[in-house]
Amino acid sequence: MKVLIVEDEVLHAEMLSGMVASWGHAVTVVESGQETLEAAACRKFDLFLLDVFLPDMTAMELIPQLKALQEETRIITLTGQNSRETERKLRELGISYYMAKPFQRDELHSILDHMAGRQRRSVPGLPDNCPNLF
Repeated sequence: MKVLIVEDEVLHAEMLSGMVASWGHAVTVVESGQETLEAAACRKFDLFLLDVFLPDMTAMELIPQLKALQEETRIITLTGQNSRETERKLRELGISYYMAKPFQRDELHSILDHMAGRQRRSVPGLPDNCPNLF
C-alpha cells in the first residue's frame, strides 16, 4: 500500500516510517496538516496514519478535507491524548481505526496486513506474544 504518515514528532515519524516500510509498504512522511493536504492533492494514498493533534490543525479539521481530495482512502488516527469524546468525533468522520499511543506494534502490523489483504505473519526474531509497544 501507499501510506502517508502524518506525525509532527520526528522520532515517532522515523519509527513509524521504518516499521511500515519494513512491512512492505511505500511510505511518505509529512509533519503538518498543510503538508498532508498538499501531498494528498498530488498523489493517491491507500492509507493515512494520522496523528490527531498537529501543529497547524487537528485531525477533526483535516479529515473532511482529506476525504474531499481522496474519498475512498482509509485513515488510522494515532493519539497520545486519548479520550472517548475525541474517539467519538473521529469515528463520526469515518476513520477506519483509532489507536491510542503507546500502541502495540503487532496490532498496527495486523491492521495494515488486513487492509492490504495479506495473511498476517510472525515478526521475524520476535515471539508472537511480544508486546512491541511503540
